[in-house]
Amino acid sequence: MKASGGAFQAFSINAGATIQGMSQSAPQRGSHLPFIARTLMPREIAANATMALTLGSIEGGLVGVVVKTQFAGTADPVWVNLAVATVAGAPAFANLASLSISQLAEGRDKTAWVSILQALTAFFCMAMALVPTSAWGLVAVTGLMVGARLSWAGVITLRSAIWRANFPRHVRGQITGRITVIYSLIIAISAGLTGLLMNHWPEVWRITFPIAGAMGLVAAWRYQRMRIRLGARLRQQERRQAANRAGGQLRQSIDILKTDHWYRRYMLTMFAFGSGNLMVIALLVVLLTEQFGVSRFSQVMITTTLPLLCLSVFTPIWARRLDAVHILDYRAKQAWTFVLAVGLFAASAVFDWIAGFWVGALALGAAFAGGKLGWNLGHNDFASDEQSTVYMGIHVTLTGLRGLIAPLTGVLVYQQLEAMAEGWGRFVLLFPLTLTLGGAITFVVLARWRRRELPPMEADQAQ
Repeated sequence: MKASGGAFQAFSINAGATIQGMSQSAPQRGSHLPFIARTLMPREIAANATMALTLGSIEGGLVGVVVKTQFAGTADPVWVNLAVATVAGAPAFANLASLSISQLAEGRDKTAWVSILQALTAFFCMAMALVPTSAWGLVAVTGLMVGARLSWAGVITLRSAIWRANFPRHVRGQITGRITVIYSLIIAISAGLTGLLMNHWPEVWRITFPIAGAMGLVAAWRYQRMRIRLGARLRQQERRQAANRAGGQLRQSIDILKTDHWYRRYMLTMFAFGSGNLMVIALLVVLLTEQFGVSRFSQVMITTTLPLLCLSVFTPIWARRLDAVHILDYRAKQAWTFVLAVGLFAASAVFDWIAGFWVGALALGAAFAGGKLGWNLGHNDFASDEQSTVYMGIHVTLTGLRGLIAPLTGVLVYQQLEAMAEGWGRFVLLFPLTLTLGGAITFVVLARWRRRELPPMEADQAQ
């Protein structure tokens, strides 16, 4: 996407000036990084920081609160709750488009594709502000949120291949962590500010969303300057791989899951474990509104802002761990922070402990910090360079499948419990807690099995 005029170009340069300064200071503090990483990392940080202003407006927790509070009287409460589940799960189930986007961009300039998809994300964000407060508006805002997250899912998939090419394995987690910290802080602050203003002016999101979308267009324009190390060779490798492949990436993905038994086990465990995690935000929005009458600002703080602020604190810690060990050993420890977070939420709901939701939000942030790093980079411990995009495509597509199923299932279980007896819906968080606990235990088992197959010295280092 080309800039349409000098005014737009001047605005975009000025808007990113402060962020650029932040990004350039990072390599100076990390001069141990390879030259190529020090050169390209500031550009990634600047582009992601600007895009974070858009992402703050399409966070599942924030949009879930908007849907639940602004559209509550436009349709039957069950349908409103299902819409909440859809928008809260949209960041995950939008990944169903990942394999298709990955195949379309195979052998082509990934930076150009990322730029276009970022612009689409921004346009959908701006369009959400125009929907009427009606049943049709409820459908429209849900659909636009899905569209925005579908576009962003493509960015995540292609960006993973760019990061793999540009950043060496031994520092990739730390670099990803720095990027994650900066944009998570911006998302947290922007979403929290919107939530605070909604307490006084419920319709303020109709102003903040277009502003956030405009910043996304700036980010899309900036990303066109990004380069991929040895990009021409990578595109040639992908084209050769596509020419030699029987069938599309779906066929290749199925073959990978058949032949790579460790990746298959990892994906199966992630499906159960992740399903529990993906239920939580939608259920929190419904519970905090219907069962506890919590304010809009408190809901946004618990479901979005506090977890993201805490994520920024814990990401560097988890990044060092991820750089040092295989993803299975990493998950065997990191998964228990999710168990802690969901357990706190469940106990808070059952025992009417409002303060516990705030503590749980902090624990959820610590869990997200490690979870986001593992989610973005974990597949690289199984994949070769030319297969990295396909492995990531498998991962995010399965994330999309559970993102489609899990939040809706959680809300339907909640509605069934409430139909059985009023107030029983408070027990619904025991369901995702069970799934998360089972996944964490399985990761521990898988890590031990894998270490048994390694030579003794490597097995000791893996721990």
